[in-house]
Amino acid sequence: MADERLRLLRGRVSDVDTYESPQRGGSPPKLPSLDPSAHRAKLLQQIGNIQEEIAARPDTARDELATREIVAVRPIPGAELAPEQLDDRRSDARLVGVDPDTRVVLLDVADAKLDHLQAKVTDFADDTQIKTKTKDGKITIHRASERAVAPVDSIALAGLGDLRGPRLREETLIDARPYWFEIACRGGYRRPLSETQDSRTQIGRQLNRMGAAQRLQEFVAPEQIYFFVKLTGEQLDQLRAATDCIYEVELAPPSVRDLHLAEDTKTAQLGDFELLPPPADAPSVVILDTGIATAHPLLEAAILSASHVEPLPSSEDQYGHGTKMAGIALYKDLGAAIERRSAQAQHWLQSSRILVAPGVGTATDDNYENWPVLMLDGVHAAEHADPQPRDRVFVLAVTRTMQDPPLDGLEQTLWSHAADQVAYGEHGRLLIVAAGNARDHQWLALAEQYPQLHLSEKIHQPAQAANVLTVGAFTRRTTLPPDPVYAEATVVATKAGQISPYTSTGLVGNEWPIKPDVVMEGGNLALALPLTDAAVPTLCALTTSHKHTLGIPLGWTSMTSEASARAAHLSARIWAVERKLLPETVRALIVHSASWTPAMIEQFTGITDRLLACGYGVPDEGVATACAQDRATIIIEDSMPNAVTQEEPKKKPPKRATTKTTEKHVRRKLKLYRLPIPTALLDDPDADVELRVTLSYFTEPNKFRRHVFHGLDLKWDMQGPQETEQEFLERVNALKRPKGTDGKRPKVSLKKSFLWEIGIQTRSRGTVQSDRWRGKMADLAGDKLIAIVPVLGWWDQRRSMKHEEMRFALVVSVFGPGVYGAIKPYVEVPVEAEIEV
Repeated sequence: MADERLRLLRGRVSDVDTYESPQRGGSPPKLPSLDPSAHRAKLLQQIGNIQEEIAARPDTARDELATREIVAVRPIPGAELAPEQLDDRRSDARLVGVDPDTRVVLLDVADAKLDHLQAKVTDFADDTQIKTKTKDGKITIHRASERAVAPVDSIALAGLGDLRGPRLREETLIDARPYWFEIACRGGYRRPLSETQDSRTQIGRQLNRMGAAQRLQEFVAPEQIYFFVKLTGEQLDQLRAATDCIYEVELAPPSVRDLHLAEDTKTAQLGDFELLPPPADAPSVVILDTGIATAHPLLEAAILSASHVEPLPSSEDQYGHGTKMAGIALYKDLGAAIERRSAQAQHWLQSSRILVAPGVGTATDDNYENWPVLMLDGVHAAEHADPQPRDRVFVLAVTRTMQDPPLDGLEQTLWSHAADQVAYGEHGRLLIVAAGNARDHQWLALAEQYPQLHLSEKIHQPAQAANVLTVGAFTRRTTLPPDPVYAEATVVATKAGQISPYTSTGLVGNEWPIKPDVVMEGGNLALALPLTDAAVPTLCALTTSHKHTLGIPLGWTSMTSEASARAAHLSARIWAVERKLLPETVRALIVHSASWTPAMIEQFTGITDRLLACGYGVPDEGVATACAQDRATIIIEDSMPNAVTQEEPKKKPPKRATTKTTEKHVRRKLKLYRLPIPTALLDDPDADVELRVTLSYFTEPNKFRRHVFHGLDLKWDMQGPQETEQEFLERVNALKRPKGTDGKRPKVSLKKSFLWEIGIQTRSRGTVQSDRWRGKMADLAGDKLIAIVPVLGWWDQRRSMKHEEMRFALVVSVFGPGVYGAIKPYVEVPVEAEIEV
């Protein structure tokens, strides 16, 4: 592949601001140099300004119970406040907290005269209170209260900017548009009950007075009470000014925001929602499901086509599952889009209706043998509806367990064979299949023995297909709604990052590839013995509903259906960033970017069980779509011949001069790629680095009885840290080994590749093979060879197919300090790749 080019994904390296964390213990931070008298005058003037601002308020400006003040003490840039020296118990000046981003200290004070601070400011400027200390022969001069006063830049009544949380600080609020906010107020179950009740009264009364009365939902924490309210930015500031109890205002957590949006949003209210369609040549997500609500205001502008298979009468969704899938596949955060009242679609939606509802019509067990045909027909229907060449990802969340009749065991089926064929066929297709949900009659038992018993709940067909991207579920949703109804309920997955209670797990045995390939968000299960509850809103995802014509445009979804739709969304996002990547490459990037969460590693300490439950882990969109300063990703798209015919000299020269001196031989080839790791990176040989390598290809399936055979398989190997190139070539290619006295080529090298996390035997069972190594830069620096090795299959048994070729994608990433800048020059020019017989 002399013309092959290693391509570096376009990366965006953001500016980095240096920040020194606040000092904990030890010597105090260096204090700013300033004129004590001038500093005293400035701060006392600011405290006086607070008195004037309070005196100028109209008598009716604040709630009757509002007698205290929230004061913001801001630091001099680069200085660090000493918050423990700014409060005062005697004058009832309480420390609320320190903003971790701005370092502003908030005080809740009973008297805005701030007598305790005025005293400290005055003492600071008093030269008679200067103390001199000698330590280790060094003389230092200290002023009274200097740690409290010297770093202070300003003292003022807290404004909305001082109370904003990080999410709200990053959001630009649109005038007159209501948002859901989380407001933290004085109170809490460890504070006097009167404080909690006063905050509740003030917030409720002022909302009513400003014409924004609403049913308050609250959550009582140890030292604060949280209210969830829907207000415009202007109303929020009015509420802050009219009360004395607000400590923080933040955009409500997505789960709580979505809960209220689902309850309050009617179809008529979406009349002004603007969904901008994607570019004409944008990628599309094809949903093979129950159809789609084609006139839904949150979907319509992005629907490229809606088709159906025979004998279904129309493409319209009458059950709802397909429309729910569409909402997740189109929007990364539907709730945020609804609040903005607009969205820009990055990709198209195509729907291909292959069933009316689970267990009905074409989806009955009596029609089981026809399911592979329905899937194939659905794929072709979508392609015929939009014949334009387009990057297209297909997603199938309609699956069937292999642990109940009509199947009698875990095996390859005609349906999984058809799924493999869909991915391999024509020009290759990316087909995403949900791993399938744990059987609902097992939920209670699974919850009681979570997560170990999940290893007995096996993936559904056709998710066992080697060529598809199989998606299981994990969850970060562990919070129940702030509602008394759920007071006695618990969640099954108690830590963010654990596997979802709904997910199913891979098949055991050397003949099965790693499945699921990855896991994505699929929600959590609530438990209120003896019942389970799969419909808790904060444990599900907000999405679109087919009932929009009845005024209900939103609904909820979860489980592996949600996870597979999210994987389809990610696939389309990758294609939107890097057009015309091969489907094999997009699958490779998703798997390549995946990592196990700490909670998964804690749940499954053994690598075998972790792979069965979590696959390669949770994909990272940032890793899948861009390089960064500390990350370089190289993509190679190439093809491998099953065999090549070449002319070689005859072993014995011909006796006649006119006789041909060469003869044709069928040879196999492996391909080598050189990974450039410049030795300049050895400036820091002890730097921690991570290496990831992923190979992805779609093999041609051929089913005979209960087995599916592959036309050609591949595997990869890499030169180890202690191996020379020659030793590596001899290890992976027998023809490179010197012959012994007996004419045979023994394996002489005892050296190995890197100590991979998964290992070559386990990863090589599938058509997407990924592995990771972590170590020191000293072990990685220097060019390393990567070999792609063919493993012969049924193609080689057919004379007419011996010379077939199969595409593949190879993705390599190096994570470590400075790797992007060091590697980039080496991959911006064509790289010669050696081909060895």
